[in-house]
Amino acid sequence: MTSPDDTELENRLTGAIDGVLHLLDRQLIDCDGRFLGKVDDVELTPDETSGALVITALLTGPAAFLDRLGGRLGRVLVERWGELRVSEPDRTRPWRIDVDDVDRLDSAVHLRVRRDGVLRRDREAYRLGRLTGVEVTGPGGERLGRVIDARFEPDSAGRLRLASLIVGPGRPGWLLGYERRGERGPWLVRTVVLALQRHCAIVGVESADIDWDGHRVRLTGTPVQPVGHPFDPA
Repeated sequence: MTSPDDTELENRLTGAIDGVLHLLDRQLIDCDGRFLGKVDDVELTPDETSGALVITALLTGPAAFLDRLGGRLGRVLVERWGELRVSEPDRTRPWRIDVDDVDRLDSAVHLRVRRDGVLRRDREAYRLGRLTGVEVTGPGGERLGRVIDARFEPDSAGRLRLASLIVGPGRPGWLLGYERRGERGPWLVRTVVLALQRHCAIVGVESADIDWDGHRVRLTGTPVQPVGHPFDPA
């Protein structure tokens, strides 16, 4: 499996990316340089032929962000958000920006279109925020940690498909990407994080049984591969 380049890429969407690290909370900027908000979640849709989960849209707005909090709290807050204006259709659905309207990804997400009229509430699908943070167990039911990020790689059609899961203790984003960035960052922070990241691992999605309704992931027998440093599961 490949790993995201540590250098500043002109467009990260042309290579492997990690959803939490590289997409979530990035600013959205339209083709005129106007801000549209930020990426609050990522929409995942199964490919009709292979069944692989591919990124089909970026999600933004309170309905997406509140749902990402997870659990009962997230559900209740989304319901309350909908009740604030019951006359507004599909208020509890997040605003979507179709991936075809995305031009490039660097320190922000740049759109190829103007922001006016780009947001839609026309469908529901799987979400990255509902995958990260869920408990991961081994073949025998032993607890291995949680999904702290998800790696996407371009397929033959150029779409970003879910390729592997990064598993470890803590919550999504808790390592701030240091376990995947080699020598970057303050020495003390990097040293502490590298000591913690020895418990992190990566596993191909083909070896992971994702139970969306049960909010858990069960590994199906393939050993989990330790995360190297720099992030290179060799």
